[in-house]
Amino acid sequence: MVTDSRKRALDEAVESVSMKKQKAPDGSPVSSSPSSHANDILAKAKAIARAKAAAAAKAMAEKQAQSRATASPTPSRSASNTPTSTTREASAPADGSKPVINTKELLAQIAERKARIAAATTGRGGASSQNGSGRPPPAPSTPFRHPMLDDGELKARGGLNVGVHPALLNDAQPVSFGSNKRQPMNPKFATTVANAKKLAPKKQLEILTGLSEDEMDPTKNPYFDPDLEVRPKERNRRTLDFNAKGKYIELANELRTQARLEELKKRIQESSKKAGLDEELDLADMAMKREPPPDVEWWDQPLLTNKTYDSLDDESQLKLDSLDSVITIYVQHPIPINAPWEKNAPVVKPPYLTKKELKRIRKTERAERHKDQQDRIRLGLDPAPPPKVKLSNLMSVLTNEAIKDPTLVEARVRREMEERRQKHLQDNLDRKLTPEQKHEKLKEKLEQDERRGIISAVFRIGNLANPQHSYKINVNARELDLKGVTIVNPKFNLVVVEGGSRAIKLYKKLLLNRIDWAHNTRKISSPNDASNGPATTFSDNKCELVWEGELKQHQFKRWNVRTTENEAEAREILERSQVPHYWNLAKNWKNDL
Repeated sequence: MVTDSRKRALDEAVESVSMKKQKAPDGSPVSSSPSSHANDILAKAKAIARAKAAAAAKAMAEKQAQSRATASPTPSRSASNTPTSTTREASAPADGSKPVINTKELLAQIAERKARIAAATTGRGGASSQNGSGRPPPAPSTPFRHPMLDDGELKARGGLNVGVHPALLNDAQPVSFGSNKRQPMNPKFATTVANAKKLAPKKQLEILTGLSEDEMDPTKNPYFDPDLEVRPKERNRRTLDFNAKGKYIELANELRTQARLEELKKRIQESSKKAGLDEELDLADMAMKREPPPDVEWWDQPLLTNKTYDSLDDESQLKLDSLDSVITIYVQHPIPINAPWEKNAPVVKPPYLTKKELKRIRKTERAERHKDQQDRIRLGLDPAPPPKVKLSNLMSVLTNEAIKDPTLVEARVRREMEERRQKHLQDNLDRKLTPEQKHEKLKEKLEQDERRGIISAVFRIGNLANPQHSYKINVNARELDLKGVTIVNPKFNLVVVEGGSRAIKLYKKLLLNRIDWAHNTRKISSPNDASNGPATTFSDNKCELVWEGELKQHQFKRWNVRTTENEAEAREILERSQVPHYWNLAKNWKNDL
């Protein structure tokens, strides 16, 4: 009975402490902070201690009362009247011996109550706090943990016992309850840390300065070339290089010396030509001679200091990064040039129309012009034209006047007809081009044709003794605005012309087809003419086209006719225009056709 009463007292004390919750004015439970929760736990522990002491005192008093009842069934008056003395006496047995307390049973009950208090404090269900036997586990000897901490891991309150998201760990750190100092409160809601995007760390590129032994081993790395040297790129600092005194003076002296040598060579060559030492060269022999390769190509000369390829291994002898190097940091943007075939593209011609189609087009255009004229007359912009009276419609137009005086009306009609005819002739004369305008129009067409491309043609003529042939050659060349020269020589005659494609086409047709080179206009009229010498025969005379091609620019400035006595003079004339090879080409010309 005593045991049951003590259990009942302890249960009431524990339930009064563990089930007591703070409530807000509206009746809802108040969520406590970590610091207030710690204070509640301390208060609960003190209440438990007081309840334990009261339970022990009550149990002891009941035990003493039971022992007295067995000794004397009627209680004394002093005990009922003085409760204080009774309580004091209850602490010891009546026989003066010390009370007997079962320590093991009391400790087991205290441990059971602690476990129940811990289970009530955590607020969790019985499933998480009980073991498989259904009985509550003994009170842990470890210090108190935060309700959100379980086995060192931060978990959410309630729910499916799921851990807290890693992004919220900064907002829900466990609080240390060992000290009495007030800890700053962390927010209970998610901050921008959870929403922040985690950026992956940037990988730094490793700069390879050399190769490992495995990479340099040909058996392991078949792509390794030992001839290639691997070295880091170094940036050369630019220093101030001052020109030595007299540098440009020496360059100027070298240029002057070179100019004197060129002039001396030219004089020697001219003197040898005048003396007749220039032998006739055959193109076949010239073709067999080949110039030896130069020591340095022209495109490599600006990059080499010594003008030889022997110093390629020495970087100090190369002009790559120096100030006078042709290689710079600037990018050259060349001027765009039209493709050569664009200027020679044929002009698109209009479609060919039959006579019936042309007649229909003229009729339509005339009707449109007449309609526009009638509209302007109706609007009052132009005066109405006088009636067009002819002899055929004389009686229908001038009925009354023709009946009164037919002779006078006929004379007036004839005069008007003559005026209209003269006006028509005058309009034609006004539209006709003058000789100067015709020449300008023809010249403009030839220039336009020449802008498409310059064509050159070289002709070889056996004999030009006939004056008609010479006249036709010169006059047609000037009319077609051609440039070139006619060289008259005892061996053969050379004609070089330059111009547009249309002019060259007409000139070729003249020399190759239209002129009869075998025709001789000179006739022996008297014996004295026959005694001067044998007559010139033109039966074998002919004109041949030696070469035809396109040029970049004109080699001749105008049209000329030159008469030479020997081959040296003819070569000199062509050398002035930088085309001496024309003479060699015509001299060795053989028509195999």
